[in-house]
Amino acid sequence: MAERTYTKTYIKEWREYRGLSLRRLADRLELDGPDETLSHSSIGRIENGQQPYSQPILEALASALNVSVTDLLSVDPTKEGEVVDLVRLINQNNNRELAVRLLKSLTGTDG
Repeated sequence: MAERTYTKTYIKEWREYRGLSLRRLADRLELDGPDETLSHSSIGRIENGQQPYSQPILEALASALNVSVTDLLSVDPTKEGEVVDLVRLINQNNNRELAVRLLKSLTGTDG
């Protein structure tokens, strides 16, 4: 019987981008309930598509990695990480208008 694989995620890429080992990521996880834990080996299986994940697990991983659940599922930080982080900071600090003006200036589209 063939081994089942699950939907591709970018959990491993985000973990490595943040410079965390599987054990350090497991230590950072905060799951609901005192008895709920996720081992580093389970995280590794999820990263490799060998174990299913749930919404609470994705939310805990996203929180521990300081990204959104959407980022874990659709953004490869090796290609877009710094840009995604900067855009998030711009939005958090309400600097969007200033950033847009600066980008328009850099591209010569300000007018």
